[in-house]
Amino acid sequence: MEFRLLIAIFSAILLCVAAAIQDYFFGDLFLARAIQEIDLSPWEELMETISTIGKALPMAVLGVSCFAWFLWKRQKAEYMVLGAALLSLSVNPILKILVDRPRPTEDLVTIWMESGDLAFPSGHAYTAMVMFGLLYYLTPTVVSWKRSIPFLRITFLSMIVLMGVSRVYLGAHWPSDVLGGFLVGGIILAFLIHFHQQYTPQMKS
Repeated sequence: MEFRLLIAIFSAILLCVAAAIQDYFFGDLFLARAIQEIDLSPWEELMETISTIGKALPMAVLGVSCFAWFLWKRQKAEYMVLGAALLSLSVNPILKILVDRPRPTEDLVTIWMESGDLAFPSGHAYTAMVMFGLLYYLTPTVVSWKRSIPFLRITFLSMIVLMGVSRVYLGAHWPSDVLGGFLVGGIILAFLIHFHQQYTPQMKS
C-alpha cells in the first residue's frame, strides 16, 4: 500500500509539472472531441445535472450533512474523517494556482458550460473522488440494511465516473485535468481511509 501510494504521489507531481508546461497533452483533444460526439437524447441534460451536483456548494452541503449526521449519531471516527475530508477540499484550489493551466477554448472544443480560468486539476473530479469515494468506503460501516450496500456503492462509483466525463463533455476540462483531479483526490482519499482505519480500533478499545 505504501509503495503504491508513493508511486501515485510521484505520478501526481510529474503530471502537475507537465500540466504547468503544456496547455493540453497529446490525446487530450482527440478524447475530448470523441466524448463530445456522444449523441444520446438525455445525455446533455445528464451531464449538466451531474456537473451542477459537483459544484462547490452542493458538495459542501453533502459533506456537512454527512458530518452532522455522524456527529448526531456520535460516530466519532466517521465525523472526524468527514471533517478532514471537508478541510482537504482546499487542496485543489491551491494546486490550480500553482499549475496555472488554462481551460479548453472554443476554437478547439465545444464549450457548453462556462467555468473559471484555471483548469488543472479538475475540482469536480477531485471533490467527487474524495467525497463519493469516502462514502463508498464508509457504506458497509454505517448502513445497517446490507442489501442496499451494493446499490449505494454502484451509485457512488457512477457519480465519480460521470463527474469526470461531464466536465470533458461540457468543454470545461481536458481529460488530463480530470485525470489529475482523480489522482490527487485518490491520494487524499487514501490518507483519509488510513486515518479512519487507524482511529477506529482506538474507539473500540
